[in-house]
Amino acid sequence: MDNKSFILTSPRSQTRNLDSLPFPDRSLIDYEAYHKFIGHAGVKHGIALQATRGCPYRCFYCDIYKTTHHHFRRSDDDLFEEIKILTDLGIRRFEFIDDIFNVNSKQFIRFFENVIKSNLDLQFFFPTGLKGDLLTHDMIDLMVEGGAVGVNLSLEHASPRLQTVMRKNLDVDKLRDNLEYITKHYPEVILTLNAMHGFPTETEEEALETLNFILNVKWIDFPYLHNVRIFPGTELEEFALEVGIPREIINSSQDMSYHENAPTLAFPSEFTQRIRIQFVKDYVLNRDRLLSVLPKQLEQFSEDELNQKYNSYFPNKRISTLDDVLKIARIDRSEIQPKALFDENSVRVKDLNTKLKAAFPKDTTHKEEIRFLLIDMSSYFSDDFDNREYNVLEPPLGLLALQSYIDKEFKGKVLGKIMKSRLDFDSFPELVARVNEFKPDLIGFRAMTFYKGFFHDAVAAIREHSISTPIIVGGPYPTASYDEIIEDHNIDLVAVGEGENTLIELLQAMIDSGRELPDQETLNAINGLAFRPLETAPAKYTLGHPAIAVANI
Repeated sequence: MDNKSFILTSPRSQTRNLDSLPFPDRSLIDYEAYHKFIGHAGVKHGIALQATRGCPYRCFYCDIYKTTHHHFRRSDDDLFEEIKILTDLGIRRFEFIDDIFNVNSKQFIRFFENVIKSNLDLQFFFPTGLKGDLLTHDMIDLMVEGGAVGVNLSLEHASPRLQTVMRKNLDVDKLRDNLEYITKHYPEVILTLNAMHGFPTETEEEALETLNFILNVKWIDFPYLHNVRIFPGTELEEFALEVGIPREIINSSQDMSYHENAPTLAFPSEFTQRIRIQFVKDYVLNRDRLLSVLPKQLEQFSEDELNQKYNSYFPNKRISTLDDVLKIARIDRSEIQPKALFDENSVRVKDLNTKLKAAFPKDTTHKEEIRFLLIDMSSYFSDDFDNREYNVLEPPLGLLALQSYIDKEFKGKVLGKIMKSRLDFDSFPELVARVNEFKPDLIGFRAMTFYKGFFHDAVAAIREHSISTPIIVGGPYPTASYDEIIEDHNIDLVAVGEGENTLIELLQAMIDSGRELPDQETLNAINGLAFRPLETAPAKYTLGHPAIAVANI
C-alpha cells in the first residue's frame, strides 16, 4: 500500500515499568475448561506467566516488533508475588512464555533463590526457550533445585557463519557444554532443543553441522529440527528478497507449518527429506535414547501429554502415541518402567474457577458504559484441525493481561468478555452467535501470521451476517503487516505492538462519542494510530468513520 493512502500519528512509547501493570485476572476465562487440554508447555493444569517485554537481541528471523533495543522486565519480587497468589490456590505448574528469562542473570538467580527459600514445591517449564549459552553450571543447579522440570534451549543453527548472519551470535560450544551438563547431572529434567533448517544461503554442509550437533548430545528428550519460516515484516524477509527468493513464494508459504517443505527452503526437497529421515531414525527413534529418556518422562508427564509430544514429530499420523513409538523401536513396556508414574491428580486443582473468582474480585461500583469483546483466533476448529497445531490449546494470556489493564483503568465502566476459537466457539456460525449474544460495541481480535487466513475468514463471517460493530485487530500478524490489515475493508482498527494505552484512549473516545468510533480529528490526537483518510474509508459503513490502524512506528 502507498504510504500516502493512510495517516500516521505520533508513535507511542513502550511501557517501561512492567510492575505498574496489574496481574492478569485469571477469573476472566474458564480455566477448568482449558485445563482439560494440553498447553504449549506440553502439560495440563499449568499457568502461563510473562516476565519480560521486548528483547535485547536483534536476530533477523524474529525482529517483528521493531523494539528489540528496548528490553524491559518485571522485578523478581513482582513476579514472585503473582506466583505466590496462584500457589496459594493450589497451582503447582507454571510456564514462562519468555525466551529471554535468563538474560539478566542476577534477577534469574534471585527469583529461584526466593522460590527455594519459600519451600514452594513447584514445577517450572520454559517452552519458548532460555538463552543456553548464558547459563552457567551454578545457574543450572539453582533452577533445577527451584523446580525447573521442562527446559527448552535454542540453537537455531550450529554454523558460525549463519550465527553471524542471523545476528544471534550464540556461543555454540558453551551451549553444547550446558546441554551435556544437564543430560549428565539432571536426567530428570525434560530437555528440549530447537534447531532450524533451510535458512536462505545455507549450504548442505552447514545443514549437516546442525544435524551432527544434535546427534552428538546424549540424550536430549525432545529435539526439534524445524524448517525455516519467513515471516513478513522481518529482516529475514528482507534478506530472503535480497538473495533472490521471490516475494510471491514467501507469501504463498505463510500458513505452512514448520515440518512442511516450504518453497523458500535453501535446498531441494530431496535433501531436506534425507536430513529429516536421518534425524528421526538415528536420534528421535534411537532405541538407546528412548530407553534412557522414557522412564524419566513418564515420571514427569501423563501419558496423554507424552502422546501429544511424540505426535508432534510425526505429522503423517502413522505415529501418534507412545505405544506407536515403542512398537517401532521394538521396546517392551517392561523396559521403561519409571520409579513412579506421574499422577495427574497431584497437579489438578479442585474448584479452580471458584478459587480464582475469590482471588480476583470485580469492581461493581461503576455503571457499564461500553462492551468490548476480545477474541483469540489461534486454534483451528475441531473439524479443521490437523497436526500443524500439535493438538495444544493455550489460554489467551495476552488478552487476559489487556482486559485486566482495561478493568484497572475503567473500574467497571467497560464490560469485557474473552473468547477463544475451538473452546468457546467451534465454527463460524457459533462465532456469529456468540457475538450476537454479547452485543459488543467494539470487537477485538488477536491474530497470528500462522492463522491469518483463518482470522480473515472469521472477520468476513461476522460481516456477512450484517454485524457492523467496529473491529480492532492486534497481535504478531498485524504488528508485522498492519498495512496489509488496513487493506481488509472488513476491519476498522489494528493494534500494533503494545497498545494498552492506545486502546485505553480509544475506548474513552468511544464512550465520549456515544459508543461509536470517534471522528478523524479525535483520532489524529491519539498517539500510535494509522488510519485511512475519511474519503477513502469503505463506503458500506454508515457510521461515517474511517477504518483505522494502531501503529507502533
